Amino acid sequence: MASGGNMADERFDCIVVGAGPAGCSAAITAAKGGLTTLLIERAERPGEKSLSGGVLWGHDLDDVIPGWWKEAPVERYIDKKRLTFLSSDSAFSIDFQSSVWAKEPYNGFSVLRAKFDEWLARKAEEAGVTLVCGMTIRKLYRERGRVCGVIGVNDSDVIKSDTVILADGANSRLALEAGLRVPKKEPTPGYKRRGKDDPPSLGDTIDPHWMAIGIKEVVKLPRNVIEDRFALTGNSGLANEMVCGFFSKNKIKAGASLYTNLESVSLNLVIDLPSLRRAVDVNRGLYSFEMIEELRSHPYVSSLLRGGEVVEYGAHLIPEGGVKMVPRLYGDGVLVAGDAAGFCFSNGILLEGMNYAILSGRLAGETVIEAKKKRDFTSSSLSLYEQKLESSYIMKDLKGFKDADKVTWNDRIHHVYPEFIAGLMKDMITERSLPKEKVKSILKRNLKKNNLGMFTLLRDALTIGGKI
Repeated sequence: MASGGNMADERFDCIVVGAGPAGCSAAITAAKGGLTTLLIERAERPGEKSLSGGVLWGHDLDDVIPGWWKEAPVERYIDKKRLTFLSSDSAFSIDFQSSVWAKEPYNGFSVLRAKFDEWLARKAEEAGVTLVCGMTIRKLYRERGRVCGVIGVNDSDVIKSDTVILADGANSRLALEAGLRVPKKEPTPGYKRRGKDDPPSLGDTIDPHWMAIGIKEVVKLPRNVIEDRFALTGNSGLANEMVCGFFSKNKIKAGASLYTNLESVSLNLVIDLPSLRRAVDVNRGLYSFEMIEELRSHPYVSSLLRGGEVVEYGAHLIPEGGVKMVPRLYGDGVLVAGDAAGFCFSNGILLEGMNYAILSGRLAGETVIEAKKKRDFTSSSLSLYEQKLESSYIMKDLKGFKDADKVTWNDRIHHVYPEFIAGLMKDMITERSLPKEKVKSILKRNLKKNNLGMFTLLRDALTIGGKI
């Protein structure tokens, strides 16, 4: 693992920017295909800037590193899945557990990205990839209009290559500079360039309605406490998604998730960016970190984290626009993968990103190998990447669930139904030493209490069924 330095005299078949799951997958694939490959990471070590806490679903990494889970620093295999609706003082959960998920090759693993990304980068080095850390790529290098490398902090820091794969995260400035993301018709309100050479803002190309802010904490707990508290056996684990209905006072829409690790719990809060911005405009001084504190103090969540110590904290942007925010995926000499391409899936039940990153990275690496064989690195040649993606489940998912945001960010899902469900369950179960009511009567009262009509309830049910 090398640190950033002068590499101007070297030339590579492929340069990959970003040593996350997408970048490492692309680099390993290219190197195994016989290409000289450079993997560049801005942090001092891979994983240093990665936010811990997530589940790696599926088996896409099998095609890059067969049997990877036998040596990777995974935490727990996920055999329990829970969806919870949180009202101001209650929690209603739907649980599912399967013994099939507790057997190889498993359905998914909780991982701590700081550890996992570092391991994956080491596997890239073992495959023959040159890994350079602590190096910032300022812009792309071009010859006769085609991307032929990258430029570091100084204009003299040029590293040349046949192709460049961009895997530098959701806020990919290089994708903007490559022209893969194009300016919106309407500029971002309040944004003003300092000069004619000032690069475009991310907000000039991505509608903020397509983005969310993710806040993550890692809470340390003893292993035996985790296993007792979450009813886990051995290395089994829980993935718990939550709808946070208790933020309704500020009209903020947010979801949360909790994943069990071996000796910690990952707590994640995903906030709808437009609703947060509106709330901040109304309530000056409202900060996103206050919201995760409010989440931690909810009776349901606080009972799960009781006695824990926060050992890690961070925030980042999450692409939530699905197919609507996928940019052009290739150009002359350049490809884009992972979060930089907007490859993230959410329908309120499934939250996936790492598997999309790994698969798109592999397909980008395969495309570069084919381009090298043909010695053709033009946009026409690299369009094979899009063909591969269209045949994969990534684009099928994103297109098939293109309107899932109408469910996941529906106002009633966040501001009405959690309280409606809580009231319904409390009225049915609470013993008041009074004659029992029929469900029909309880339903009508709670519909009225929450300003819901039966038609609206049925319409939302049909929408949910049709969109997710």
